[in-house]
Amino acid sequence: MAHEALSDKIETPELWNLLLRISRDALHVVIYSIVEDNSLVYRRFNLDTASSSWIGALQNVIYDNPAILSDFRRVYCVVETDKYLIVPSECESESDRCLLFGTAFPGSGLEMAVDDTATHNAIALTAIEPELRGFINRTFQRVSIVSHIASLCRYATLNGSHGNKVRMIANLHERSVDVIVIDGRRLMLANTFAYDKPDDAAYYLLAVRQRLGLDAHNDELFLAGDQACREEIMPMLRNFVARVMPIIFPPQMFKAGKEAMLVPFDLITLPLCE
Repeated sequence: MAHEALSDKIETPELWNLLLRISRDALHVVIYSIVEDNSLVYRRFNLDTASSSWIGALQNVIYDNPAILSDFRRVYCVVETDKYLIVPSECESESDRCLLFGTAFPGSGLEMAVDDTATHNAIALTAIEPELRGFINRTFQRVSIVSHIASLCRYATLNGSHGNKVRMIANLHERSVDVIVIDGRRLMLANTFAYDKPDDAAYYLLAVRQRLGLDAHNDELFLAGDQACREEIMPMLRNFVARVMPIIFPPQMFKAGKEAMLVPFDLITLPLCE
């Protein structure tokens, strides 16, 4: 996607949503109207961390694109991170959550965010940099921040097949895959696996299915994310799993504009999970 600047402030921003996805190397930005079809604009900006800190690079991109600073109806912010902990939803006390968080990320200086997964049995405790959280909350009104894994959990739970059918969703990136396994509204697994070769990703998905007892003939495996990665890994998986298929792109967001197809899956689906 071209890095063309978003220079013009949005007119009637109260009718528009802003979606942000923040990773270590890029900021993905989506702006779309809730009342006008084919209005969606998508940009991916690389973060120049060679000349400034990560937060500084993020700030530079946002301030260099004034449209991002419009007073939007809603702002959805997905943070990509491998620092999260999936815990039972029965863990309700702040002290218990802090104990688990401190054990997982000792001395990190990171703050704990509690992310809803929309499942009946699990929440995500996400570690977030205080600087990042402070900057987002100061800069944007009506903003919600969520980890990428919780966003994917929400979509898998709320927009999957009905009933108690077990299904696996794999969101593929160039060097990692996010994996969600859902049984009805019960979360069986949520994890991010880093890989060097597509074969490793395929092996991991198959190993997860075997460990959790998924049926090779009946339990579906949906692939989302990077198209090239999907095309490479799908034939491997179909040798062992009968029902492997691309995830269905949400038609509500396709109506917003064709560029929606280019947006990271865990970002474009987040507004559908309210």
